[in-house]
Amino acid sequence: MPAHASLRRAFPRREYFRGRSLGSALWGLAATLLLCGVLLALYLVADLLFSGGAVHASGDELAELLVLTGEADRDEDGVVLIPEGYRMTEGDRGIAHAVWMNRDGVLGPGLAALYRGVPALRSNLSALATLIGVAVLLGLLRSFCLSMARLAAARAAGGAVTRLRRALHRQALRLGPSDLTEEGSREVLGLFTEDGEALRQGLQDGIQRLGRYPIKIVVLTLFALLVSPLTTLQIALPLLACWWLLRRQAVGVKAARLVAGHRSDRALRLLAEGLTKARVVRGYGMEEFESDRFNTHLGRYQSDLAAANRKARLSRGLARAALVVAGAVVLAILGTKVLNTGGSFTPAHAMLLLGIAGCLLRPLNELADLHRDRHSAAVAADRIYRYLNRVPEVGQAVGAKFLQPLSRTLDFEDVHYTDPRGRKLLDGVSAAIPAGSVTAIAAPDLLEAKALVSLPPRFLEPQRGRVKYDGEDIAWVTLESLRAETVYVGGGDPCFTGTVRENLTGGDPEVPLSKVIDAAKTAHVHNFVQRFPQGYETVLGEFGETLTPGQLFRLGLARAVLRDPAVLIVEEPTEGLDEDSKVQLDDTFARVFPGRTVLLLPGRMTTLRRADRVILLHRGRVEAVGPREELVQKVPLYRHWEYVRFNHFRHETAPQPAGPQSGPGNGRPSAGTATLAGTTA
Repeated sequence: MPAHASLRRAFPRREYFRGRSLGSALWGLAATLLLCGVLLALYLVADLLFSGGAVHASGDELAELLVLTGEADRDEDGVVLIPEGYRMTEGDRGIAHAVWMNRDGVLGPGLAALYRGVPALRSNLSALATLIGVAVLLGLLRSFCLSMARLAAARAAGGAVTRLRRALHRQALRLGPSDLTEEGSREVLGLFTEDGEALRQGLQDGIQRLGRYPIKIVVLTLFALLVSPLTTLQIALPLLACWWLLRRQAVGVKAARLVAGHRSDRALRLLAEGLTKARVVRGYGMEEFESDRFNTHLGRYQSDLAAANRKARLSRGLARAALVVAGAVVLAILGTKVLNTGGSFTPAHAMLLLGIAGCLLRPLNELADLHRDRHSAAVAADRIYRYLNRVPEVGQAVGAKFLQPLSRTLDFEDVHYTDPRGRKLLDGVSAAIPAGSVTAIAAPDLLEAKALVSLPPRFLEPQRGRVKYDGEDIAWVTLESLRAETVYVGGGDPCFTGTVRENLTGGDPEVPLSKVIDAAKTAHVHNFVQRFPQGYETVLGEFGETLTPGQLFRLGLARAVLRDPAVLIVEEPTEGLDEDSKVQLDDTFARVFPGRTVLLLPGRMTTLRRADRVILLHRGRVEAVGPREELVQKVPLYRHWEYVRFNHFRHETAPQPAGPQSGPGNGRPSAGTATLAGTTA
């Protein structure tokens, strides 16, 4: 699926016209109308300053002015009735000049009604103060509307991303149990946080731009046409041409910089090559060759850099020239209009049109850059949907049956499993594990052992073969009943952010506290919980108490004990256990293992010795099965595995002799020298 198609899937086009997205667009429309009000107020201020509030009219024009300003009326025959003794003052008439100059335009009736209805606009100083105050008030209201538009856009984008995060959470619960290497967990964490935030920002930006700027362009264009239709059309062409040239120049400069950057990087790598080969250069007397090569590449690098700079300067110069020409054309059009219209088009009109053009610049740029700026959000959406489209390995069969607790044997029959990367982890594994026994799984490749013990709870699904509980294929039983009787305790399982009790019960409030305490005592959890401020109501996790690896593992064991499963799978941590934790774990195992079928991935030798027998896997097959003592004596591969797994000195290296002879003159080790290779656990 293309990236931008994923973005449209995350937020379809129809969503822009309803709900909070529509609300954002309406707030944007209100902000644009208020902007028009600000521009109109500033136009009236400019006209007042240019004209000084003076209006020059006589004869019929005077009569028409008096009618417009409400100082005279017409009779039934249309004759203007000027009050007897009326004397008109040409100066200090407020916005009367703007009313008179716009008498034939679309804005004229509205300005005339405003003049008649607001007495403060009839004198210069009060009109100036009123207009400035109105402009400030409208500007503040516009800021409020823009803030509400951003808030509505943020909520609309947040709602869409929240739906995806819920879907990610559900999908992670489906796919997570099959993740042997924890790579999937890290991937979904990145999708949930980084990609989710990138998508949210991109959607919010898109909602704001698409909901606000097209409306703003239309409204401001209509406003400019109301001011002066012909002049607006005359200046639009050079302004749009200048904007297009500037956009092309910016794109061209960026592309040229990328090309120049690649060339510069290549040239710098060639220049730096000699820095790492000093030994060869000096050793073979290649100083002159290296100097010539260095100078050649240095000259090429400087030449490429100078060419890129010249191209950038030329492009910027052309763009500036186009800007100057367009500005000159626009000023010529506006100046000619001011000088040749007999005062109907004033400098204030020209300033108003230039202000509208300036307000249109950002919307045009933002919409032109929208596709590029949303690319990162589109890529994030594509990654999220690729994850959501994955099909879980494990599913419940139609008509699945309830599973009874294991009472005889757990059988693996010709089991094959290949991980998603194509690596064969299990290749025809067959084994029968008696109920009530403790079986350790050993493998030089830990993933093979983890794959095998992940089959009974159906965290993984074999591509071939079957896993049976008392002869019943677990592929045809309900997942709920299977996982109620088969519990996996991982060595790196974290705790949830919640109370100790919630962590032990899995959030089930129906479990009585007495049972919780009994399970906690069995796993030696009760002692350290009692030291917490609120006991079993103490919050654990990122915003609460922090547990050591040993405490976390015992917490997982207590959770399993509370479930009382028939089959217990234990992956013991390999590090982070202090001596007290090891002693407490030994006692916990002694209490928990009897009466259960236990599959064990041991992390310590003392735990391994608890196993009734060991299944040794190698390259996906069963290499040997039997008691540990027997395998130590008869299977070299097992001895090697045990040494690598448990010997404390396995990472040390035997000391190398100082000279060619390590013994007293015969080149062999002396009689007192011991080699590490012979050390065994």
